[in-house]
Amino acid sequence: VLANLHFALPPPDPPWSMARGYKASNCCGKKARATTPTCVVRPMRPHTERREGLGSMSQACEVPPWRPLGREPSSWSSGSVDCDCNMHLQLGTDSSSNCPLENQRKRAIPVSFRAAVLAVSFARRMSKASASKSLSTDQNSRVVGQQLSFLEVIHSLSGRLSQTETTTSTREKVAQLMDLLEPGQPLAHFSDFAKEYGDATYCRRLVTKYQGDMKKCSYQLKQALIWREQHKELLTTRRYTQAGDYRVLGADLAGRPVLYMCMKNQLSSMGQAIDHIIVCMLQSIDNMPAGVESATHIWDLHGMMIYLNLNPTPLIQILKMAEGYFAERMHELIITDMPRMATFLKDAAWPVVPEKTRNKIKFMTPEQSKHNMQIHFAPETSLRIAACMDQNRDQKLSLEDRQRTWMRVDKHGELVPAFL
Repeated sequence: VLANLHFALPPPDPPWSMARGYKASNCCGKKARATTPTCVVRPMRPHTERREGLGSMSQACEVPPWRPLGREPSSWSSGSVDCDCNMHLQLGTDSSSNCPLENQRKRAIPVSFRAAVLAVSFARRMSKASASKSLSTDQNSRVVGQQLSFLEVIHSLSGRLSQTETTTSTREKVAQLMDLLEPGQPLAHFSDFAKEYGDATYCRRLVTKYQGDMKKCSYQLKQALIWREQHKELLTTRRYTQAGDYRVLGADLAGRPVLYMCMKNQLSSMGQAIDHIIVCMLQSIDNMPAGVESATHIWDLHGMMIYLNLNPTPLIQILKMAEGYFAERMHELIITDMPRMATFLKDAAWPVVPEKTRNKIKFMTPEQSKHNMQIHFAPETSLRIAACMDQNRDQKLSLEDRQRTWMRVDKHGELVPAFL
């Protein structure tokens, strides 16, 4: 290709353009049939070209503008167009001219340096394509594997970069939340006991839960500090009135504590049971190993006494605690054996539950719950909770009989009496 190229200074507008499968309307109104990559000739200004070895020692030829009567040469070596009108690319002069450059021009070879580079690039691509056909199956597989490996590396690097950017952004927002507690800031008037809870760990959980929305995070931080001051005595003494059998019974395979309660053992209304639930959640936090920040809750609604749960307000309060003070502390909530009469409680509370929290709530039958525990819980935890579920459904056992067996797992992993 290079041997047939004749370089000249390009005009202001590129006289040549190359396109693979280029199609355009021609003089006869019909589409040209191009089966190979072609070059398209555009008009160029006349200029004088000097070429050595043509006729005499030095010969100049005045070349008039090109006039593309057809649109697509059917080959690199021919100036004809595979078109129904059978027209050809011609020079602006008479075809009977003896100018030696005219015959060279009829071969439709690019003139500009850019077109020459494109021509060489196309030739190299064609040679690679033909050579690739001769590769064996193993070689093709190896090439594909190398390409996939390269893509995997690029994807991994982009993922790490995105994760680094996210981590940096989270740290900045956590710092902004903690600055609200400094003197002269909006939350500086709270007591030291309240502000003690607004550490980096809690602020990071808020940023994670509300996806970096600083307005929501600031509001929830303020509400958490207010709630903490209101419940200072409960948080420090952990004294409460027993309202049921809510307790920590073990951990799942990831080390997250598992809490269980059965509504058949409910001793007071839901409103009076809030303190009991809060202390149980604090005990689960005590049981969390390093790197674990959430727990799994199982609410067994078997034997639910509707007259103790007619008011949905306490349930909404519990959900608000989960969104504020105990943000990102709930990994999953499994509701088992919910009676139809309790549907009104779900309908009343469901509209105020955020979408992210809804995705953590699962409704299961007792059989489904046991199967789920066998998969995700530690074996001893799964057996312990399954035994409690069977015990609560045993009509022969009284409440006093069940109470004597109530145990919980402390922060050392040992079974201790649940209620003293």
